[in-house]
Amino acid sequence: MRRTVLLFLILAGALRAVGQERVSVAFYNVENLFDTIPSLFYDDSDYTPSGRNRWDTERYRRKTAHIARVIDEMAADVIALAEVESEEVVRDLVAALHTDYNYIHRTSGDRRGMDLALLYKGDKFFPRKTVSVPAVGREFLHVSGRLRGVDVEIVVCHLPSNFNGSGYRSRAMQRLYDFVQELHRSRRTDRIIVLGDFNASTTDKIMRRHFATGRRVADGNFYLFNPLHEAARKGAGSYVYHDRWVLFDHIFLGSGFGSDAPMRYLRAGIFVRGYLLAGTGDASRFAPSSAAGYGYPLRTFSAGKYLGGYSDHLPVFCYFEL
Repeated sequence: MRRTVLLFLILAGALRAVGQERVSVAFYNVENLFDTIPSLFYDDSDYTPSGRNRWDTERYRRKTAHIARVIDEMAADVIALAEVESEEVVRDLVAALHTDYNYIHRTSGDRRGMDLALLYKGDKFFPRKTVSVPAVGREFLHVSGRLRGVDVEIVVCHLPSNFNGSGYRSRAMQRLYDFVQELHRSRRTDRIIVLGDFNASTTDKIMRRHFATGRRVADGNFYLFNPLHEAARKGAGSYVYHDRWVLFDHIFLGSGFGSDAPMRYLRAGIFVRGYLLAGTGDASRFAPSSAAGYGYPLRTFSAGKYLGGYSDHLPVFCYFEL
């Protein structure tokens, strides 16, 4: 009898494992993915053939192919992007992919022309509504939809950099925090995903004030948590700032992705390959100018020198289980 029960439990567990589905979301700051055409609305002269960066068709195509390689290898069901110049650039990127993605693009209002986009697999994510959210600095991108049959709210942001004043950055982060509260109250949902480049690490005062992981938001039951918080605390990062790895790229999840939810948080990480780091793997021919640069993200330019790299950021990702 015991053998029969044990066999039943093993088979039931195996069937449950087979029936489980996984879904993934990711974020990638692609670092100035600009085309070569001068804009009428902002100064992008550096990214033109006659500009400081001598940004010609060859360099643009190489950059696009590099970003496409990363996206293809991640194979996330939904991936948000920051620092794309325009819809035309997003269209070129999608055309360079081997994976079949649809896209949503919105102008962020950035004075340098850097926008936000959301790529998604049409058979995994069905967007219902897309809104550009007014903000301090760059606008946020809010997309409501069904991810593998589960209603979710996705908010993509690219907050002001450290070159801006602390008060300005704090107001921008407060605006994002307030919007998440509004979203929770108006939609009556706790399945909210906030992802983007916050230009702040988990230990920064500005971050702890507005987005401390686990902080209650809007009411006593809803809260956000950062699945990469522990990794960042141990020194992992997506960006190098003042010769130190920091996590500037975050994914915050609403409490509706808990262990008893229809879509449960499984794990999160920072996507890294040898070719993405200076002096390592496929990128070994791009030796850093100093020992401090070894193993740092292989960017497109460094100190005015063209390296032909990928981005100064590494992508971050998160897996869920259905």
